[in-house]
Amino acid sequence: MVEISAENAFQIDFNFQQVPSALGVNIPPEAAAAMLNISVEQFTGYTEQAFAECTHVAQGLLDKRGTLGIIRKLKKSRKDAFSTIMTVGDSITTYRYGYAEILRALVGLVDPEQEATFFNHGRSGYTSTHGLEHTFTLYLAQRPDWVFLKYGANDTKRFGGDSSKLLVSIEEYTANFALMVESYVKIGARVVLLTPTPVVESIVNTNLEYQAMQMTWDNADIQACAKALKKIAKKNSVPLVDLVSLFTVKPDPFLYCPDGLHPGPAGHRLIIEAVLKAVHSYA
Repeated sequence: MVEISAENAFQIDFNFQQVPSALGVNIPPEAAAAMLNISVEQFTGYTEQAFAECTHVAQGLLDKRGTLGIIRKLKKSRKDAFSTIMTVGDSITTYRYGYAEILRALVGLVDPEQEATFFNHGRSGYTSTHGLEHTFTLYLAQRPDWVFLKYGANDTKRFGGDSSKLLVSIEEYTANFALMVESYVKIGARVVLLTPTPVVESIVNTNLEYQAMQMTWDNADIQACAKALKKIAKKNSVPLVDLVSLFTVKPDPFLYCPDGLHPGPAGHRLIIEAVLKAVHSYA
């Protein structure tokens, strides 16, 4: 077990060190460790420990009927010699124990001799507006075969009280997703949309750190985002992973990290299973 502080564990779990990557700059372990004021050995040891847990979860999923074929579908490129798989989103996507890293582990475990490229473009604090920008400045150039899109946790923040404006309006959120989906589909990528996950309102809105910033969430806003994504998914004939229905608007705190905002390992196990079903639904 790697010994680091709880604060450093949280920072690594949600990849705080990757925020400069918005500039297209690679952040090596040495730089990441320096940013977090820990040793390289602590950083790499912790990240390896986290990925080992994701691999353990992935191995369990491979024991389930149908999973092998689903991952083989992901690894079969329609454009190049190997498949490029991309997850795009916020801290819930970048989470070290999250659905995206479990998916990465699955891709590595199945037919390892068959090459595949996996990009986890989850970034803590990002909104769909960031996602739209980076779609055009970075992600489209990587020519993905598969794109898993999930934003909303930051878009639906409100600052200064319940009646204050959303950080990203539902109109802008809808326009951002519509253009992202259209752009990926245009280059031949298969897109899977994920709605935002509901929050545990009784926990997240009493969190002292969030209260100090006058930052709140309302699941009604998250439901509005989900409704918009359903229309976009239908228009573009792409599958939608409806996490609002899966978690419900009064989700079980057991499925979340202590902040009530981010799904924890148990929550992400539900998400990955829903994602695999969405991949299976593609012809």
